[in-house]
Amino acid sequence: VGAEPLWHSPRLMTARRAINTALLETLRDTLLRGPGQASAAVRTAAADGEGEGALGAFVQQVHAAADQVTPEQVSQLQKAHTDDVLFEVIVSAAFGAAKKRHDAGLAMLDAAWKEGET
Repeated sequence: VGAEPLWHSPRLMTARRAINTALLETLRDTLLRGPGQASAAVRTAAADGEGEGALGAFVQQVHAAADQVTPEQVSQLQKAHTDDVLFEVIVSAAFGAAKKRHDAGLAMLDAAWKEGET
């Protein structure tokens, strides 16, 4: 029976996780707190799947079913918001939704890892 492959090493996996977490936090800070046309509060709300009015409903849809967003929805929002603001809100919402899924996946892997240790 051979040794466990290096990429399965708990120490290496922990180091990778720490690096990836730091990179994601840097990306999050840049997206949500960096300069932009949309306020940091609006971008943060979008990342959290929240917002007010039509923009809030749109953000919730991006979180739940981004593949079902239609050009007509974006056109309606363009009547009240600039393209730059919409772009920033859409990217923030997409990042937030992806981060939630990423975190859920890591939690499942952690649970499976702990289960395998017992």
